[in-house]
Parts: sequence; C-alpha cells; structure tokens
Amino acid sequence: MSESSNVAVVRMYWEQCWNARLPDRLGEVFHAEYTHGRTPYSPTLLAEIIRDTVRSFPDVQVRIDELADLGDTVITRTRFIGTHGGEYVGLSATGRPIEAPSLDVFFFRDGLVERMWHLFDHLP
Repeated sequence: MSESSNVAVVRMYWEQCWNARLPDRLGEVFHAEYTHGRTPYSPTLLAEIIRDTVRSFPDVQVRIDELADLGDTVITRTRFIGTHGGEYVGLSATGRPIEAPSLDVFFFRDGLVERMWHLFDHLP
C-alpha cells in the first residue's frame, strides 16, 4: 500500500528539513502562516530553530519510531539522537550523547500543515 501524500510530506519534513539539513524546504511542508501549539509560526521561524538545534547538536538525526496516518492528521513518535556539541539554552557543549523523544501531530489543509502540536522531552 502506498503512502498518502500527507505522510510523504511529514517524512520529507523529518528526513529533508532536519536530517539532510534543508530547512529551506519547510515551505513544502507548512503554510506560510501556521500554528505551532497555540503560537502563530512561519517556516522562516522554524528554519531558525532547526539551524539553532544543529548548531547545538551538529550530528543530530531524527528517527521516526512510529507513524500514524489519520487522513488530514499525521502523528509521529520520534527520537532526536546526537551529541551536545554547542551551547544549548545557556549550557556549554558537554560532548555527551543525547536521545530525546518527541511526539508530533500534524494537521493538514490543502496538502500543507496548518497546525502542529510538538511535545518534546528536554530532560532525558
């Protein structure tokens, strides 16, 4: 069975925007204005978050552990895996490995994400 177009967009988000370090492709995932939790966001703002994360964890990779296709909603359970190689929230690089789980819900309209819920465990 082939993937839905919404699942393909979510996979591209994790694999291209994050893992391949191509945040300029976020416009292929999100509407120009979308909601991140309860906060208005843009692909430009999210691109900066990706770049900041990569500066702090230069080898970070996102692994999709589980994916659920609910039509206009796609849910992923992922793990961010990498090494703390740069300052992160005021903490200098430790060189320690990290593995942090994430749960994300992507709500689609017209083939792009219009709302996203992101739950990330910052403490593992």
